[in-house]
Amino acid sequence: MPPAGDSAREFYRIAYPSKARPRLHVSGFDFEVLDLSERGIRFRLGEAMAPEPGHTLRGTVRFVRGVSAEVGGTILRVRDGQVAAVLEEGVPASVIRAEQRFLLENARRFTT
Repeated sequence: MPPAGDSAREFYRIAYPSKARPRLHVSGFDFEVLDLSERGIRFRLGEAMAPEPGHTLRGTVRFVRGVSAEVGGTILRVRDGQVAAVLEEGVPASVIRAEQRFLLENARRFTT
């Protein structure tokens, strides 16, 4: 077991550059995804009303490369206009790996 307070994560998390961020579509709203893993998501709240921790989340993540994934989970926290949620129905590992490859292959496109 990692020591208490260790920041090691079970799943690889992709922190997106601003030009490559996917969108999370929930109940008619679109949110900018800041980072994502198989079992977690953090997105910018924007002008929408903040959900309460414990609230259920269901939506679709739409990636820049044209792929989408259905997600579902529970809101963990809302802080500084950002929402973090744990995903019980998460993004498949194959999609995360493809996103990693896509971002690496297109790094120059998204950083200039």
